[in-house]
Amino acid sequence: MIGIDCIYTGLGCFFLYAGGRSLCSGFTFRSILESIFWTLYGLNFLLGNLFSDFANGLLVLLLTALATGMACVPKSKVIAASPDTPRTTPQASLPAASADKQPSSLLFVPLLSVPLFVVILTWSGTSVHWGALPLIDPQRLSQVAYVIAVMIGLGVAYAIIRPRLLTPFNEGVRLSRQVGWPVLLPQMLAALGGVYMAAGLNTSLSHMIEHILPSGAPLCATLAYTGGTALLTMLIGNAFAAFPVTFGAIGLPFLVTGFGASAAMVAAIGMLAGFCGTLVTPMAVNFNIVPVSLLELHDRYAVIRTQATTALILFIGNTLLLYLMIRL
Repeated sequence: MIGIDCIYTGLGCFFLYAGGRSLCSGFTFRSILESIFWTLYGLNFLLGNLFSDFANGLLVLLLTALATGMACVPKSKVIAASPDTPRTTPQASLPAASADKQPSSLLFVPLLSVPLFVVILTWSGTSVHWGALPLIDPQRLSQVAYVIAVMIGLGVAYAIIRPRLLTPFNEGVRLSRQVGWPVLLPQMLAALGGVYMAAGLNTSLSHMIEHILPSGAPLCATLAYTGGTALLTMLIGNAFAAFPVTFGAIGLPFLVTGFGASAAMVAAIGMLAGFCGTLVTPMAVNFNIVPVSLLELHDRYAVIRTQATTALILFIGNTLLLYLMIRL
């Protein structure tokens, strides 16, 4: 059965490879830090379930110390591309025969094949069995389906573009090194949301808001819910981590139980409000900081400035929509 462990094993092997590539790029202080950093990160994926919680916590602290050291050591503006893929225009990086024979529109085929196979595998994944067991773990169907779809897309890309065998992996290492330590933040921030839930933050927040919000005021409760979700998302950087806290603290006791709103509606609009916070926070590294690094923009907050107006309009719209649905 293909489960989350298979995904972690693949990621662990990739980051171990990234650690080796970092060291081979040049025996400098920064390359040594990068090599240790990616190697430890890969070991966390491969062997993290064998470590105790205390050992995993120490590993996170060590990764943080290495990330701090990497941030203090200057790096070149652009991480060099792999030897078999010169950093030139995308068309020039293709083999000559492939560039001459294949129209550029075919380059979209590997990209579009990923969402197509995600839908197909999500619909049919539970019905395919290997012996008595389902081929894909039903509890991790969406994650496993996405990874399998990406691998299928990679195979399609090999068939169309015909790159060298290690070119996609070397380019993945180059992008990971160019982005650097922020690659880890989404995973760590999502774990932080779990820590908040385990610590009972939603319960404490609910008791506190109960004494602040006026009773029988759906607009105030709605603003507290959507605004709290957006604000907590801005602080954590991950709407999926912030949403369970605010839904358990405000959405469920006040909007669903107190005003009889639909739980599905409150949950859906609450997540959208959280995504509005995602658009305007540097803590959402994969959305707002990684593109700045990849596009080599001079303004670190260029993406956030561009998205701020959209985020405000969407937040106001979601809040009004939820309030109207409660009143109706």
